[in-house]
Amino acid sequence: MTPASAAVGHRDPARVLWSLTAAGWLVLVALEFVPRGELTHAAHAVAGLRAAAPDLPLLLAAFAAGWVVMVAAMMLPTTVPMARMFTVVTARQPGASGVRSAFYGAYLAVWLAFAAVALAAAVGLHRLLPAVPPDLALAGALGLAGAFQFSPLKQRCLTACREPAAFLFAHYRRGLAGAWHVGVRHPLSCLGCCWALMLVMFATGAADLAWMLGLTAVMVAEKVAPWGHRIVAPVGVLLLATAGYLVIGDPGALPAAGTHTH
Repeated sequence: MTPASAAVGHRDPARVLWSLTAAGWLVLVALEFVPRGELTHAAHAVAGLRAAAPDLPLLLAAFAAGWVVMVAAMMLPTTVPMARMFTVVTARQPGASGVRSAFYGAYLAVWLAFAAVALAAAVGLHRLLPAVPPDLALAGALGLAGAFQFSPLKQRCLTACREPAAFLFAHYRRGLAGAWHVGVRHPLSCLGCCWALMLVMFATGAADLAWMLGLTAVMVAEKVAPWGHRIVAPVGVLLLATAGYLVIGDPGALPAAGTHTH
């Protein structure tokens, strides 16, 4: 019996995760049209941190809310195999609902922590390099992401993401603490696969839905599709080539960068 078929008898989490993904995309689209929806963009939080703005708590709260929505839209599809497997292995455990809540809570904590680190790094880079043109910043992010595609760390993290059964066999322990432990370790592997691609969102303006859709497709395919390992290197080449084009080619031919960022 596969994890997918077994999970069907235990309230298959895929249905909820895909529903949340769809809701996330709908909210992201809506934020492009509602008044003050741009407050969820990271650019406003970065500017507020740099200037110690009086409305900084509001800007940070709006950014955090926008980030959670973006993670739901982009990352939840990649967690479906692990979520299904975790549902199966905890099916007969006492307090299974609480255990699963700890598991998903750990996921959220890891991605919020990454957002805080990325935001702090963006503020630091703005202070060190205040006059860097947006297209050059995007080129740097794309170059970093492209180079990382060929790193051994990327391959190790992808293996952990593609083999949830082996990961759970190695790390799972019963109880809330065990669920939290797995819920931290696995998204760290997921983050290890995707952190460089997610940083591209800070440089492109995460509200650019074309970039978001493209990066989401890459991350889901790499971690979930049976042929995902075959696209890792070609994606790296494409990212590096795009970075080079931004530096020496015509930046106007690509989606605008730096206008607004989640």
